Amino acid sequence: MVPSEQAAATDRLRRALLAFQSAQSLSLAAHRRLKTLPQSEVDAFWDGPGHRIEATMRSASAEVVTAFKTFSAASLVAAAGDRHLVTAAQRYLAESTT
Repeated sequence: MVPSEQAAATDRLRRALLAFQSAQSLSLAAHRRLKTLPQSEVDAFWDGPGHRIEATMRSASAEVVTAFKTFSAASLVAAAGDRHLVTAAQRYLAESTT
């Protein structure tokens, strides 16, 4: 793969990881906010506005996995922190489909 393609794969992975981290933060903040609410309100949130957070997490996770495949195909190696995020995205997708 030529250097420009490697740079594009690196940039795509970096953007995907940033979007995934942002989605993770939104999800974590929502879970923390809902912790003290009655279950009926929690369920209503996830059936309503929280649905968008979950959709964003799925989309961001899928992009991370796809970008990482392209990155790896370019014979590039991710840093440990980035690899941890890729694993978290893969885990999220696996858990959200079950």
